[in-house]
Amino acid sequence: MKVLRSALALLLCVLLLCGTAGAALAEGTRPYLIDARVGELTVSLRAYSDSYEGNLFLSLSDLAQALRGTEKQFRVDYQSGGSDGELWRITTGEPAPKDEAKKDTTNFAISYLSLKRNRLFVDDGERRYYSYRSDDRELYLSLADVQLLLDLTIRFDGAGQLRIDPTQPFAPDLYELKQEDYFGAFNAVLVGDADTGEVLFSHNRAWRYPIASLSKLMTYLLLAEAIEDGEIDAQAEVTISTKAARLSWSADGVVSLSPGDRIPLEELMQAMMLASSNECALALAEYAEGSEEDFVARMNERAAELGLLSARFYTPHGLPSYSESSLPGKRQNSMSAMDLFRLSAYLLEKAPEVTEMTGLQFVHLSKLGFTTANSNPLVFNMPGVNGLKTGSTNRAGYCVVASLPVTVNGETHTIVAVVLGAETAELRGQAGEILLRYARAYYEENGFGPKG
Repeated sequence: MKVLRSALALLLCVLLLCGTAGAALAEGTRPYLIDARVGELTVSLRAYSDSYEGNLFLSLSDLAQALRGTEKQFRVDYQSGGSDGELWRITTGEPAPKDEAKKDTTNFAISYLSLKRNRLFVDDGERRYYSYRSDDRELYLSLADVQLLLDLTIRFDGAGQLRIDPTQPFAPDLYELKQEDYFGAFNAVLVGDADTGEVLFSHNRAWRYPIASLSKLMTYLLLAEAIEDGEIDAQAEVTISTKAARLSWSADGVVSLSPGDRIPLEELMQAMMLASSNECALALAEYAEGSEEDFVARMNERAAELGLLSARFYTPHGLPSYSESSLPGKRQNSMSAMDLFRLSAYLLEKAPEVTEMTGLQFVHLSKLGFTTANSNPLVFNMPGVNGLKTGSTNRAGYCVVASLPVTVNGETHTIVAVVLGAETAELRGQAGEILLRYARAYYEENGFGPKG
């Protein structure tokens, strides 16, 4: 009897939880109203919480209404939903058409839009923020991205009401964010001056973590050094091996290749760095050293020469490699955030031309018959960012190394930010931009070099 009662109790709990979860899910697919204050004006904004309470997304058209007449006023227009996906355009400095209509939050469901399914333009430039849209073509951006996009500050007051300050530029304090455990969502982060080696801020910088396609920074460095030493020809055409072609046909392939194809080395390097093509990285490694194994050995040797003691490379592209064993281990290229910062600083010093490639937003590779957007969203979202590389695997999470030249009193240094193990691509972009903004503001106020 006791067993029967326990079983019934367990069944009741399961039914209650399933019912609650179903209700929460149904409710979570629709927007709701949240109060916000702009100066002395209180307004209602349509909002959406993605999966968890507090992961807030705001309606851009409602925000445009709230900011009418302020220095951050803007208008947002839906332009098309054709073959290129949904398209919205924001015009800054222009007031939104006044709209007195009551906001409807009951009839419209929310759907997620990836970067491939929506395009957002601000004035004349494209931005790469992840978003949601409702059935009535309302676009929702996360609270963090809204502040980054419009360069304004939004806070919660003690009553849970949003306070929007259009006069206060977005300037987060990294140490306050650390106190709030913002960086707990990442394996490691770091930002500093690549020219002096100064680290302004870091979290878990000495621990080694999987780095996925950030490995291609070392691959690029070895290729650049081989070109400089005359070991390989920058104008050469690389013959594609069967191994590289097979990788291109796999789930990890980016660019379609066939055995015997002859592709300009420069196109392979651009595809590797902008589209993060694994097959192109493999083809380049085979060309430079004769085999993938010899190239990987050289990667590890060069890392040791540069003092990057945390570096472990198993592949030239960053995909996992399985050990040859009856119980094979899934091995991942790995490095610490500090060593990635050092590697990036060295690459920028020895092969500064890399940013001519990694700073591009789009590139068309004619011989490959391939057009691609840069995988680094910061090249789109933050003016001046000129590199360097993104990466992701299931184990590594979402990673980025971003570079931004900053000029203070006629002197230009390059800031480098490292983000490892972000839970989502959205968080990777947000954190990278936050780190770079913090460092830029710091150096603009304090200048470069040792302080006091």
